[in-house]
Formats: sequence, C-alpha cells, structure tokens
Amino acid sequence: MASQLIVGLTEQDYLALERAAEFKSEFVDGEMYAMSGGTSRHSYLAVRFAVALESQLRGRKCMVLNSDMRVRIAKSKNYLYPDLSVVCGVETSLEVDNLENPTVIVEVLSPSTADYDHGKKFSIYREIPSLKDYLLVHTQEIMIEHFTPQVDGSWLLTYHNGMDALVEVKSIGCSIALQDIYSGVFPEHQAIQA
Repeated sequence: MASQLIVGLTEQDYLALERAAEFKSEFVDGEMYAMSGGTSRHSYLAVRFAVALESQLRGRKCMVLNSDMRVRIAKSKNYLYPDLSVVCGVETSLEVDNLENPTVIVEVLSPSTADYDHGKKFSIYREIPSLKDYLLVHTQEIMIEHFTPQVDGSWLLTYHNGMDALVEVKSIGCSIALQDIYSGVFPEHQAIQA
C-alpha cells in the first residue's frame, strides 16, 4: 500500500479532495493513501493485458478501463484504483468517475504491493457483487493467478504458468494467452522462430 496522507475523512471529503488532486489516492477505511508509480515492466504488462481484452471485447457491450478509473465499493465505502477493470452491460457510460459494477479486475503485481493486492485489497474487492474474475499478473515470472467466486462464497484460485498457458475469463467470454501478455518481457522464454 502507498503512503498514508490523511486519516479520519468522510467519503464526501475524500471525493472532494480526490477530484481536485493532481495525483491519485485510494480511500480505505476512512484513510487516504497516495498511489505510487510503477515500473516500465508493470506498465507494459498492464497495457498488453488491456490490448488482449479489448481486441476480444470490441463490438460488445463491455469496456476495458485503465488505472485512471476509480472503483467505489459501496458496502464499505472504499475507493480503489485497479490496474484494469472491465465493465459490461448497464454501466458502460463514458461519463462516470466512480465505477461500481466491474465484472473483471486485473492487478499487475509489484514487489511493494503484492501482499496488499493478495490481502487487504482483494478482501475489499470481494465485496463487489458484480465481480466474477480477479486476476493477478506477476512481473517477476510468467504467471497469472486467477480467482473466481464459488456458490458457497469462497473464491477458487487457479495458477496459469508459462508461455503456453491460457486463462479463460468465462464471465466476459475471453481467452488470454500468456504468450500475448509476456512476449518480450522475459527474452530467455521466447519461442525459437523457424
């Protein structure tokens, strides 16, 4: 998690400050946290994932949104900025500044945020009724962790490893090949060209 800025804020206080701010901050349990920047690898992987999703969702009633889209978790009144989110159906307006019903959330892991993305942030995201897929993209190895909710309220974790792996994001009808995400990131893993 990024550095703490202000404590004891109301939801309205946070939104007033955030909408006027020059940099992004998340709002968790009444406390405002400045967002830190990422590495070029982090940014590259997020863009590659967005392109892979967008190419399959084009022409459908779904939008892929980047880390500028703030997600409001209504139950706990927390506000987070995922690296990517996908929203489908009713709320696909280009005019909202708080997304409340993402179907898919993608976080690209950084060494400094991996524990937060696996722990506290994921526990907050699980409060979103519309969320059907939570994906964690690793930056230090070729691996994506894929969490999906189960009927008993638990979340099933599936690991996808290696360039030949494929992630099936059934809620939005997309198949993501790890080759499409990680190509060029780890040169020692590139397929030999014939």
